[in-house]
Amino acid sequence: MRPVPWFLLLPWLLLCLPAAAQEGAHGQMLQRRTLVAPARPGEVPPLELHVATGVATLVQLEAPLKRGALKLPEGTEHIQHGPMGEDALVILPTRNLSDGERVQLTVGTEPDAEPLRFVLVNRRGVADVQVRVVPAPSAPDEDGAELMARSLLEAPDARPRLVLPREQVKRTPRDSQGQVESVLWMGQRFFAPLSVRSRKEGTPPWRLVQARMRATLTDGVLLEWPARLFSGEAGPFRQRHILTGLLPEGASRLELALDGEDSPGDFRPLPLEEEAPRP
Repeated sequence: MRPVPWFLLLPWLLLCLPAAAQEGAHGQMLQRRTLVAPARPGEVPPLELHVATGVATLVQLEAPLKRGALKLPEGTEHIQHGPMGEDALVILPTRNLSDGERVQLTVGTEPDAEPLRFVLVNRRGVADVQVRVVPAPSAPDEDGAELMARSLLEAPDARPRLVLPREQVKRTPRDSQGQVESVLWMGQRFFAPLSVRSRKEGTPPWRLVQARMRATLTDGVLLEWPARLFSGEAGPFRQRHILTGLLPEGASRLELALDGEDSPGDFRPLPLEEEAPRP
C-alpha cells in the first residue's frame, strides 16, 4: 500500500466545520454524504465517491477493515489511499480524473461479508469530504409495503390520489426509456409506479436493477439509499415496476436515480407530499 502523507488528516479538520457543504480551494462544494450499502453489492452498480485533487475524502464504515483489503486497479498511482483507524479509509487523487474516467475500488470488511464496491469519479463542482456507509435499517411496515406495492402492480388503474412529478424522472439508455408515472404518499412512505419501454421493435426493454433515492437532511447531509423495487411481469416491449421507501424526517428534497447493471443513472427530483395539488 502506498504511504499516506500527513495531509490526508485534512478530513478530520474539515469535520469541525459547522456546515455540511463548504467551498473548497478550487471552488468545489465539499459535501458530506451518508450511503446505505446495497444488500447484494455484486449485483448493482458500485457506490460512487466524488473525488478531486486537493480534497481528501474520508470514508467511514460500520465494520472494521480487513487487513490488506483495499484494492485499486493497476496503473492508478495517481490515487493515494490508506486506512484511517480500524473502520475508515482516506482517498486523495494527485490529479483530477478525466471526464468519463471511473476508477474501481474494492473494500473488504470483517467479518467475511461480501466486499463493498466503489467507483471514484470526478463530478464537476462537487467533491466528497466525508462519506459514511451504513447498512440498511429495518422498517416495521415492510410486509405491508410489499403487499401495497404488489397490489399496485396487479391493479395499475385502481390508483388513489397521486402526486405527479413536476419534472419527469426519465432514463433513456440505448433503445429503451424508463419513466416514473406518479408518486403516491402514505405518511412518510412513498410508492412510485414506473415503466420501462422499448423504443425499437424487436428489442427487449432495458433491464432496471436498482432505484436509488437521495434526500437532503436538515443539517445539509445527503442521504442516499436503494429503494425497494418490485417488478411486474415483463412483456415484449414494456415492464412495470413499483418502488417504495421512507422519507427521512425533516428532509427538504427527494430525488431518484434509475440504474442499469453497469450504468448508474443521474438523480432527478420527485415531489414531496406537501407539493400535492389541493382539491
